Amino acid sequence: MPDRRYTILSTASLPFERIPTLPDFADVRVIPFIDILPRQDDETLSWIARYAKEKLVAVFTSAHAVRSVTNSLQKKPDWKMYCVGNETQSAIGKWFGPGSVVKSANNAQALSEIMIADKIESAIFFCGDQRMDILPENLKKEGIRLSELIVYSTLLSPVHIDVYPDAILFFSPTAVRSFFSANDLPPGTTLFAMGKTTADTLSRFTANKVIVSSEPDKAFVLNLALEYAGPHTIT
Repeated sequence: MPDRRYTILSTASLPFERIPTLPDFADVRVIPFIDILPRQDDETLSWIARYAKEKLVAVFTSAHAVRSVTNSLQKKPDWKMYCVGNETQSAIGKWFGPGSVVKSANNAQALSEIMIADKIESAIFFCGDQRMDILPENLKKEGIRLSELIVYSTLLSPVHIDVYPDAILFFSPTAVRSFFSANDLPPGTTLFAMGKTTADTLSRFTANKVIVSSEPDKAFVLNLALEYAGPHTIT
């Protein structure tokens, strides 16, 4: 048995309901490093209500956007939906029902290629104020009319950590910036990133080992860290 458990810090909430049993050798702690604030101003709500009456193509790249929009809807609109990531697709399915997503992809680049291949003429992109440029730029280059509606804001919420864990999970570039605004890392801490963009952001702040998840899914990232922790438990 190890002298102590392998400690994992997640910089965002985790879907523990999808990971029913954590191994005895691991201790998982969650400290959110960003705050998500849905936009509830009259203008944003007015645009959501207007779009809800239209038959259109809707694009979501985060579950936060899905929840921000659906919290303002009175009934299911007639939308053809594309999305990025398992968590986003799950959030859409919970409100709109299974099979409501036309197509999904692991990242914005892949989703833009799918939409271009599907010959989409126009779409509404429900997003946050820190959204990446990849999808809108790719679609606009192909002449797809894309309207963006910012439905939530992402705020940095840095926390200073006194005792550093063995591994840290990062799910967005914003969380990376928030974390390193208040912390430095010892070289022995292993980092896990959801997606290449988050990994690239980490490389600008630290030389620590970064393991990149192949799936845009929080549960997958946690399981990746747990699999890594097995042969690296503390003795």
